[in-house]
Amino acid sequence: MQLRVIPLGTSAGRPTLLRGASALAVQAESGWMMCDCGEGAQLAAWRAGLSLSRLEAVLVTHLHGDHFNGLPGLLGTMSLEGRERPIFVSGPPGLREALETLVRVGSLGVRFPVIAVELTGPGGALELPEEIHASFEVVTAPLAHRVPTYGYRVSLPDRPGPLDFRAAIDAGVPPGPLLGELKEGRSVTLPGGRVVKPDGLVGPTIRGISVAYTLDTVPCAGAVELGRGADLLVHEATYEHARAELARERGHCTGVEAAQIAAQASAKKLLLTHFSPSVEGERVADEAREIHPDVVAAADGAGIELSSNRPE
Repeated sequence: MQLRVIPLGTSAGRPTLLRGASALAVQAESGWMMCDCGEGAQLAAWRAGLSLSRLEAVLVTHLHGDHFNGLPGLLGTMSLEGRERPIFVSGPPGLREALETLVRVGSLGVRFPVIAVELTGPGGALELPEEIHASFEVVTAPLAHRVPTYGYRVSLPDRPGPLDFRAAIDAGVPPGPLLGELKEGRSVTLPGGRVVKPDGLVGPTIRGISVAYTLDTVPCAGAVELGRGADLLVHEATYEHARAELARERGHCTGVEAAQIAAQASAKKLLLTHFSPSVEGERVADEAREIHPDVVAAADGAGIELSSNRPE
């Protein structure tokens, strides 16, 4: 199983010459999802070699412009390219009204269905269309920012462990479809009526790779919850730690605070993003490395490959 995570925009508040506004791609073999969609996200996706026709969903954390303003243009482009199948979009309350207003005033013409889901309350598993759920699982949790904000955890589905074919055949399971059923973790009934269970014949479940995406926020329980045991935690790090008080006033984190969250959550790897134009990402990451052993400062277009064969 593999996932590729590509930062498409890593700046906070506004784009710079080197960093676009917030956006991130989570790419699997079957397609990809976009987390946030700041200004210029569609151009960044093209530069990264991502096809808009394979985009399955856009997961918006909150409606601040640097996380949302690229969405109307993205939807418009896909419509001009002739997209017909639906796109799934989630975000906080107000998402539907924002899109409907753009349609009403003539700023957004979309010829395909937009499934807009507004998040409320404590979050939880996101109910995705069946064709998307076959490839991705998404869980949400509220974050602590100046406006309603939700983080996401995007995972590949778990899959059964390897089947011991020789042991299965020795147990009387004939070659063919019954072996396939057994490999999927289901008991099979042999022609004589005897039931063979997968116990002892199928290895431990292989956990699906998971990516947590938590921005914008101050340190909060939701970020820890989403990052718990994640293969990659993507967390905002707007300021260096000397400006922790300013970060808190503005509803943001420092790199050190992001690393503390990653350590508390036992996240395997930490990707820092959402850097203020006034800071150097590597400097923020250096501070965070004092807390967490595996920290990367995100750069626009610099992808990270994740793979896993770890049992549950």
